[in-house]
Amino acid sequence: MSKRKYNPEYLKYGFISIEHREEVLPQCVVCMKTLSNASMKPSLLQRHLGTNHADKKNKDQSYFQRLAENVKRQRLDKTGLFHQKGAEIVKASYEVALLVAKSMKAHTIAESLIMPAAKILVRRVMGEESVAKLESVSLSNNTVKRRIEEMSIDITDQVIAGVRASKFGFAIQVDESTDVTNCCQLLVYIRFTQNNAVKTELLLSQEMCSTTKGKDVFNVLDNFFKLNELDWGKLIGCTTDGAPSMLGRKSGFQAHVKAMSPNVTGVHCFIHRFALSAKVLPPKLLSCLNRIIKMVNFVKTSALNSRLFKLICEDLGSDHTCLVYHTEVRWLSRGNVTKRLFQLRNEILVFLRRRITIFENIWRTRNLS
Repeated sequence: MSKRKYNPEYLKYGFISIEHREEVLPQCVVCMKTLSNASMKPSLLQRHLGTNHADKKNKDQSYFQRLAENVKRQRLDKTGLFHQKGAEIVKASYEVALLVAKSMKAHTIAESLIMPAAKILVRRVMGEESVAKLESVSLSNNTVKRRIEEMSIDITDQVIAGVRASKFGFAIQVDESTDVTNCCQLLVYIRFTQNNAVKTELLLSQEMCSTTKGKDVFNVLDNFFKLNELDWGKLIGCTTDGAPSMLGRKSGFQAHVKAMSPNVTGVHCFIHRFALSAKVLPPKLLSCLNRIIKMVNFVKTSALNSRLFKLICEDLGSDHTCLVYHTEVRWLSRGNVTKRLFQLRNEILVFLRRRITIFENIWRTRNLS
């Protein structure tokens, strides 16, 4: 098939030419998008300008000439290799920032560890010439922070777009809890349908700075809905814990939600039901749990006992070197404490026997004196 050629008059539609694999392609000077050779027709180029850049379709040719000069200075050559390499460099920076975010490490690790390690690997495997190519990849603290924020915003936009397009509405699950630093966190999960599949995503994570009444929680979520143009009328289900601030008939969170969407179904989270039922233990299980807590406290509350217990675990080749504290707030803590103590039961016995022997020797020494 014959290839179309570029006409300088196409600049009035916002297009210049670019060579790729010995083929002339039209490139938009506004969005930098490259079209196929078959699209090099005035009607198709004008359609691209009117559809994607409607606010610039009435601009004169001098405006597009200035944009074209800026594009040519950026790519340095007619093949656009500079622009293509720059795009790959930025993509690599985003991918490294994603790894840092997934590992939950400090943002400075990219510049202080990842980049030096990458240079060592490239220098040893590919040579010194390839190391210079890594210098153009920006991995500073501020850059990684900005990349992570941009990816977070993009994920939020995708979730919100999916919620808006959901045919059968959506349901939310709200949980408000205070962590060990007395910081109150509000988490909102949302479930909706997308591409004939049910998806569950994190919709909102925000710190509650003041009171945590039902009205306060509702105001935070209502402001988020208004900011992102989400319709309360499409809400079909709301799951919360059993706190009065959530289930109160007059001033609870679900009461405010039902005032906005009367057809919504309020559900008490089954995990919190299990937590409430687990608080009432039979006497035998309760006495066993109390003994476990006493043993854990005996080891953990003393710095000397903790160090000695760690040394015993290391000498015996254990998988763990410490016990887990029990807290009343986290309902899974009981299971975790009991499981860890059972895993280290032999180490506990050895530690207690040694400590009892030491106490007996001290007591005998004092009585003899």
